[in-house]
Amino acid sequence: MAVEVTIRHLGRLTQAAVQGGDAQFKKLRNALLINNFLITTENETRLEARRRAYLTQDDWPMRVSVQRNGRQFAIRYFLFIPWSWIIALVFLSLLILPFAGIPRAELALALAAVVAGLAIYKQKFDCRPDARYWQRQPRQRWNQIMEQLIREAFVSR
Repeated sequence: MAVEVTIRHLGRLTQAAVQGGDAQFKKLRNALLINNFLITTENETRLEARRRAYLTQDDWPMRVSVQRNGRQFAIRYFLFIPWSWIIALVFLSLLILPFAGIPRAELALALAAVVAGLAIYKQKFDCRPDARYWQRQPRQRWNQIMEQLIREAFVSR
């Protein structure tokens, strides 16, 4: 019997639906650990994992959530901008820009406010293969990686 993986990109997150059992659940868990994910929550029906950012490698923080209902698995994953980064940008722009001696600091402050607003609005983003503009390369790369991990864990050979 062939296992079918259904992947949907929903704008703020990517969702994969697949059928499997305990062995496939463990395979996916181990594959996430090999790819530097940290398990934050785990029980027999749920797994939550996160991965820290590697900005020098153009890699953003990521979260993966696996929900199990019998043999049906719902795997949700997304890249995101941490709140700590947004708060740090706002704090530094309010603290440093007025005293930095930058000519027309009010324009720089307005630009920082626009960037912070965009970051809040677009805090989570899916891993679509045809991503454009906002974090295009990491999104495409993680789409390939996650599809491969899911297929290797759930598709029997």
